Amino acid sequence: MPKSIVHTNQYSTEHTLVNGTVGPVLDITAQQTRPRLLNASTARSYSFGLSNDRPFTMIASDGGLLDRPTHPPRLLLTPGERAEILVSMRPNETMTLRAYPQNLGLSQRVSHKTGAKDTLDILRLHAGEHLTSSPAVPVQLAAISGLETSVIKHTREFELGNNSINGKTVDMQWIDEVVTVDTTEMWDIWNAHKMPHNFHIHDVQFQILDIGGQEPPPELSGWKDTVYVPPEVHLRLMLRLSDYTDTDTPYMYHCHLLWHEDQGMMGQFVVVEPGQQLNPSDQNHEQHQ
Repeated sequence: MPKSIVHTNQYSTEHTLVNGTVGPVLDITAQQTRPRLLNASTARSYSFGLSNDRPFTMIASDGGLLDRPTHPPRLLLTPGERAEILVSMRPNETMTLRAYPQNLGLSQRVSHKTGAKDTLDILRLHAGEHLTSSPAVPVQLAAISGLETSVIKHTREFELGNNSINGKTVDMQWIDEVVTVDTTEMWDIWNAHKMPHNFHIHDVQFQILDIGGQEPPPELSGWKDTVYVPPEVHLRLMLRLSDYTDTDTPYMYHCHLLWHEDQGMMGQFVVVEPGQQLNPSDQNHEQHQ
């Protein structure tokens, strides 16, 4: 299954760059091809589908392979999210990977303002006359060990507001959270804003526990580091930071829409050993819990 990397990046309101190219065409040489999708746009989200409505197979997300293949009718990727899919084609066939209007939980006004109602052709796929055969897709892709809610030691709450998190914009001299290494935590992300936001955490992959109290769909069941948080919805995730302790070098969490994080929609955390204290010279930090 040939693999291609597809970096989508918004060029204008009408054109999307793919790997730096306007109007790209990918020549297909096998019965199945494996595009690796990255939404590298600064703010636009994409709901991917094929122009002939043929289903594709999703096999991996941000953190690697899913436990089993899934077949979403549309695949939403917000800025920073990744996915790998399998596309089946016949000899001499042509189709287009397209971004369709999205249901992001926004008002009509905000949907139009953010481009959620747009339809964009992303990548033209053209199959040759002779295609090499492709192996069958395994039923089981990877063994994913889930984090257990019974071992959660700490819960943190993050309210996404108007370019702020928990009512604050980022201060590079302030440590917002202190996390003890090898401790399973639950982070409750609440989008209290009417605008689209997603949430990205450095140094860790997480698992989504629920979205608005509902189990996540199969395409969000794997390891993630970036996830969309719809307006007025709580999203709970579980994580375990297992290495790289350092009281002086913080990691970030932030909305991955560039103009939001540029205006301060970020926070900082450090990972410490059990009982370890922050640098005494750093007075700006939350007390470790």
